[in-house]
Amino acid sequence: MKITHNLIALLLTLASLQAVAAGSPMNESFTKLIALSNSAIEVGKTGNQQAFVESATVAWEALKQQNEQGSSIRLQRANAKLKAAIKAGKAGNLSEGISELEQGIVEMQLEK
Repeated sequence: MKITHNLIALLLTLASLQAVAAGSPMNESFTKLIALSNSAIEVGKTGNQQAFVESATVAWEALKQQNEQGSSIRLQRANAKLKAAIKAGKAGNLSEGISELEQGIVEMQLEK
């Protein structure tokens, strides 16, 4: 009987340690992604649609790579904004694409 109680106590202790680890904040750095997004915004302000789409795609590819290392809700939100920026750029609406990129940067900069 005492062995069962000890085993249950051990299992509960291990389960509680895992719950704390799962809830701990991730150390994410979006510095590279923000720099790439800012670069795409600058290119978009020049009015070159093709260069804007290419720059935004480079930023989106970097975001995808970082998301493979550890997914987070902030990356998912920024991913949606970067995709929308690329889509707007391909449609020729650079101002909307720039706006979407700026919103994506805001998503990446939000405090945890």
